[in-house]
Amino acid sequence: MRAFILIAALCAASPAAAQIYSGLAVQQEAGRIADAQAARSRDITITNDLSTLQSRVQSNQALSDVAALRASPTVPTVPLGPYTPPPKMDTGKLASIPDATLAQSNANVRAAAANRR
Repeated sequence: MRAFILIAALCAASPAAAQIYSGLAVQQEAGRIADAQAARSRDITITNDLSTLQSRVQSNQALSDVAALRASPTVPTVPLGPYTPPPKMDTGKLASIPDATLAQSNANVRAAAANRR
């Protein structure tokens, strides 16, 4: 009789013991979901920060490019005395284009400009 009561008590206690484990499983699953959501939130925050930094770098680069274009280069000057003659240039070293070639090029450009469709 005692064995029967013991077996009946164990059978009645089984569902109660299973509820503890199912609650633990639900709690663990909720913890995993919360961790996944926190990781996703961190990923989104990192992506937003990276995008902001990238935009800032591009803006700074564009501003420095504009500043570089705005600055005019300094041309070195040679100080000449009041009685110093101007420097002489050898014009033979300069490029020369024959007059006939220039006239033909000019005629080609005018013909192309006049040929509007």
